[in-house]
Amino acid sequence: MVPEVLGEGATTRLRRPEEFAEWKRRSVLSREDGSASGLPLARYELFRSCDPNHVRDEVSRVWAPHTLRVLGGDPRLNARMHYARLRDLSVSALTYGGTVRFTSKPAESFFTVFVPLAGEAEARCGTERVALSTTTAAVLSPGDPVALRWPGDCAQLVVRLERTGLEARLSDLLGAPLRKPLRFAPAMAVGSGNGLSWLRGLRMLVTELERPGSLLERRAVAEMFERTLATALLLGQPSNYTRMLDGEVPAAPTRAVSIALEWIDNHPKWQHTTASLAREADVTERSLQLGFRKHLKMGPMEYLREIRLRGVRDQLRAAQSDAVTVTEIAAEWGFLHAGHFAARYQQRFGERPSQTLRR
Repeated sequence: MVPEVLGEGATTRLRRPEEFAEWKRRSVLSREDGSASGLPLARYELFRSCDPNHVRDEVSRVWAPHTLRVLGGDPRLNARMHYARLRDLSVSALTYGGTVRFTSKPAESFFTVFVPLAGEAEARCGTERVALSTTTAAVLSPGDPVALRWPGDCAQLVVRLERTGLEARLSDLLGAPLRKPLRFAPAMAVGSGNGLSWLRGLRMLVTELERPGSLLERRAVAEMFERTLATALLLGQPSNYTRMLDGEVPAAPTRAVSIALEWIDNHPKWQHTTASLAREADVTERSLQLGFRKHLKMGPMEYLREIRLRGVRDQLRAAQSDAVTVTEIAAEWGFLHAGHFAARYQQRFGERPSQTLRR
């Protein structure tokens, strides 16, 4: 089922299959074969249309009311949009199939990240301009008027992060209430460094959304992905809180680290996060991370992954190869991506998980 968003601040509901089929039937299809031409998130098709007014109205339902002007001689478009929402984060894949100018008043309730998949575009975020490409994304903060020049050969992933959720996450990281609204630098390099790490996380999310039966269908797993992307954006993209996030924080005392270790060791399959462990230990996340690195030379999530890898190995050794699969056991221990899990397992133990199971 596909989420329906009625506009900024509106509630979300899931369309019944028959409703969605009727809605798609009313859309003006831009291709006779109905193909999505390789646009990501094909399972979550929202619309295809050649009518600029229809395109503007449907995109407005997901983001915010805006004006859309087609540039050039042909007034028609070849637009397609796919859209999936978790809780405080949604991701869209959008191409207009014709050069357009997109202008919107400031959105107050969410942040937006534009990530080109192909082609180039230009964004004006408040008073600054960002040349968008496959190596440069744009991060829009609430309060910024937005203007985009979006060529027909440009396809983008567009990530919407709800302001309340992202600022609550920032407050957790700081261990204190926010004194002023969060604002990011508008240009984000995604070809290297922190931006590339964030983009890889986004790609993994998209890959899992595209896979039927993914563990992302479970709320706890979806929230873990969402929290990770939000945290990576806050720590990796310069903002007016970067200095505070990078400031001096004392490492958690040995007792706090021991409490977190007990939770991981006694419940390795639970959906732990650095935030949840920090709450149990009554310290801030950053303090707990520093405490782990001081005493264990690794972060809390690295330690959790190590414990889970050992648990998978022990279970594979004890299992009958004709009774279970590696994928089943890996998923039980929280490893969602089979390829990434197999690579980590082989790097850690010097053999493939399937070899361990067959012994």
